[in-house]
Amino acid sequence: MRRKAYIKMLGGLISLGFFYSCECDRKVSGTVLDMATQLPIDSVLVKGVESVYYEYYTDSSGKYFMTTGMTDAVGGCPDIKISFSKEGYHEETLVNPEGKVFLKAK
Repeated sequence: MRRKAYIKMLGGLISLGFFYSCECDRKVSGTVLDMATQLPIDSVLVKGVESVYYEYYTDSSGKYFMTTGMTDAVGGCPDIKISFSKEGYHEETLVNPEGKVFLKAK
């Protein structure tokens, strides 16, 4: 009788692990910098393209952060494609950016 209970519990844990492993949460973060001066750029529009559709502006230190949230990962965790734009700079679109992003002034 105890053996059946252990087998059921083990089966449940394995099933839970399988379903949990089919989800992911990709995150990217960093700083947007001016290519010439290497200084942070504030108020850059950070906009998710394709799989993520959030948008916001960088703070005074040029920081950005974006996440897919929990998503279905069958076939792999989805990429995050982000565009960075600000008047006076060339727009930059990157996939899974991490760390420093440089914008070139027009």
